[in-house]
Amino acid sequence: MNKGLSVALISGPVGKTPKDIAYSFVFDEAYELAKRGVKVYAIRSKIEKESTSYGINFQGIERIVDPQVLNFLARNITCYPPISLIRKPISLYWENLYALNASRVIRKNDVDLIHAHFAYPEGFIGFLVKRKTGKPLIVTCHGYDILTEPSVRYGVRLSLRFNAIVSKVLNKADAIITASRATFNEVIRIIGDSEKVHLVPNGVDIQRFNPSLDGSYMKRRWGIADHVKVIFTLKAHEPVYGIEYMLRAASLLKRSDVIFVIGGDGSLRPYHEQLAVDLGIREKTIFVGMIPRAEVPYYYAMSDIVVVPSLQEAFGLVVSEALACGKPVIGTQVGGIPDQILNGYNGFLVKPKDPKEIAEKILWLIEHPDEAKRMGMNGRKIVEEKFDINKRIEKIISLYENLLSNGHS
Repeated sequence: MNKGLSVALISGPVGKTPKDIAYSFVFDEAYELAKRGVKVYAIRSKIEKESTSYGINFQGIERIVDPQVLNFLARNITCYPPISLIRKPISLYWENLYALNASRVIRKNDVDLIHAHFAYPEGFIGFLVKRKTGKPLIVTCHGYDILTEPSVRYGVRLSLRFNAIVSKVLNKADAIITASRATFNEVIRIIGDSEKVHLVPNGVDIQRFNPSLDGSYMKRRWGIADHVKVIFTLKAHEPVYGIEYMLRAASLLKRSDVIFVIGGDGSLRPYHEQLAVDLGIREKTIFVGMIPRAEVPYYYAMSDIVVVPSLQEAFGLVVSEALACGKPVIGTQVGGIPDQILNGYNGFLVKPKDPKEIAEKILWLIEHPDEAKRMGMNGRKIVEEKFDINKRIEKIISLYENLLSNGHS
């Protein structure tokens, strides 16, 4: 089954085990591909020797100082958008160093395809590798590489230099995978062509995330009484994810039987913790920090409602994970969130930056427990139908096989 099919995964910081948080969604995909017999070569942007982990072959950069890189860069210089050359020379050197090492792996192992995650930097590395090896290039767009949110300076395309590179990559790729209608439409707007753009929703492991999980241990760990309603948010503490608006919503809820659990870490965490103090809600807010991946499903399990207050979100895997666990989700009407939440069916869509509306929807769900439970069951049903990782992997393998059978080699 898929014997002989091989792919070079260009994904800089992807981890080597299910415990690693960096690009965990890429690892999950690579692991599922490997389980189905695809030979996966994950080429990372760090100095490391070849190794195998979870059926994935990991390779890295052999050495930082490589005399062949300058020749490689000289041959590639004309394919750079002119504006993109106005950068530090070390950036150009690094891109070509990474691409040259990836090309060597492909040549040595006669790999069939290049699959880059994110249009920049990985997609551009993949483009340079395609030039060198002639292998077909698939680019998966994930979010900050395609979408922008100027109010919080989110998105590489806010820079004219990187916007030009992303446009070049998307035009030169043989296939592009997007996870939501928002990213699908934006890619088409950039390249003006829909034939090679594929809408393949992100997926979750519906066994790992399921409604039968018991969250009572997690409640006990954090000292939360059984009768208390848990409102859970799991996002990085960065401007684009809108945690501030979640906290402001919490301050509007004058109830003693509700506690807010906020997972994740990031540059704004000290600000958010101080904001909770300033808003007078520190006693009913628990900042749990970075959550080990193995524990994440149990945080959903102990929750009554999950809130995703993002200002921009290419897909929002947290939404699918929570729905898979049978929880109603309140999410903002941005990016890929409306692909997953049907307003009033499995949760609620709210306007971004609107604490009052978030608070109103939380209160409604608390006061209508039967409806909240029904929404949770509906959410599970939607995930089983549309957002099962197995369905995503089948579509990706089919895309690989179609590219190769259509003469892209």
